Amino acid sequence: MKPRRLDAERLELGGGLEVLLQATLAGLRVGELVDVAVASRAAALELPGWAQLNGHEVVDRRPRGRSGQIVRLRRGPGERVLAQVPVAERSAPPLRRDGEFHTADLRGPADPPETMPREAGFVPVGATAEQGAPAFDWRLHERVAIWAPEVAHLGEQASASQWDASRDVPWEAARGLPEHLERAVAQVMTFIAQNEYAALYVPAGFLPQMHPSYVELVMWLSSHVYDEARHVEVFTKRSLIGGYRGYALASTELSLHSLLAEHDFTAASLLLNVLGEGTFLDLLRFVHRHAPDAATAAAARLAHRDERRHVHFGISHVRHALSDDPRQRATLVRAAEQRAAKLTEMSLSPLLIEGLTIMAAGSLVPAALSEGADAVRALMRRMERNRIRRLRSAGFDANEARYISDLHTPNLM
Repeated sequence: MKPRRLDAERLELGGGLEVLLQATLAGLRVGELVDVAVASRAAALELPGWAQLNGHEVVDRRPRGRSGQIVRLRRGPGERVLAQVPVAERSAPPLRRDGEFHTADLRGPADPPETMPREAGFVPVGATAEQGAPAFDWRLHERVAIWAPEVAHLGEQASASQWDASRDVPWEAARGLPEHLERAVAQVMTFIAQNEYAALYVPAGFLPQMHPSYVELVMWLSSHVYDEARHVEVFTKRSLIGGYRGYALASTELSLHSLLAEHDFTAASLLLNVLGEGTFLDLLRFVHRHAPDAATAAAARLAHRDERRHVHFGISHVRHALSDDPRQRATLVRAAEQRAAKLTEMSLSPLLIEGLTIMAAGSLVPAALSEGADAVRALMRRMERNRIRRLRSAGFDANEARYISDLHTPNLM
């Protein structure tokens, strides 16, 4: 077996020689030889100790011309990393389309694993785990409980659609409204911001339970949390900028408290993404249409763009879960029933209805208020129709969809 040759020039151990040696030995099989030419006698004398410490062996040492030494190393069986499966030879890189590397192509043609060991840790896709790591305990470690076929695409959409609540809203336009109109806007904005807290906390609560091997879901939930944090920011800013203050409604707190109590991921996706955020799509569209200023309109429009992704995920996930296990249907209906049972005495706050009516009317003129009230009633009917449509899209039949929609909280979220 002819040894490989390696000229280390003037490198010393501790000064880069060990890096060169490790890179060279990593490409050799156990038992293969390498002749290392070093410039100093000190480096040659230190190499046997270094080799023994790293599981290799010096088998010969001889002078090299007038100066320097040649040290022959035999690659030993020692591994630098304790792994059950050593890293394989170089594999084909993931697919790139038009020069872009899409999240959906992280795994190549392979599907995410159906289940992962609960105790496995933070191991990126494609990486080999070293032994000796502490044991974790991921509750959400089965694909069927969390997956949505389009999750990688939705995560990329979220990354590409980020906006800034300080710079992308024309805040100067939110000044100078009449008192009755500004008070109405402040109350509606406070209501929306209050609900957006729950839309933030629910996905945030599932994030530390999510197995890191399902990185597409981890990234999606992270984007969801960031979206909602920005919504809290933008609607809080709009509620304050006119100088008036809205009420954080106790009925809303009751509704949101019941939403936080749901610990099943699919049921939470139904209650939050499909029902709650789905209903908020219609609310935000209404606010955008009847906004009395460009800042309110921009806040509603930008948040609506984000919420569409969240609703899309919820529908996709629930549909996927129902198609995989039809028994989930009864579980999800029961989740809606249990939440509704906690909210039997609740109705939509008159403060919100009044605020929406004044926004739609634009004034306190009786004829305009009549039209505003009609617009709010039409909004409620539209919310119901669209909830049923989304539930049908998620995989429920017509009777189930109507029943679940009727159970949905009057708080809207």
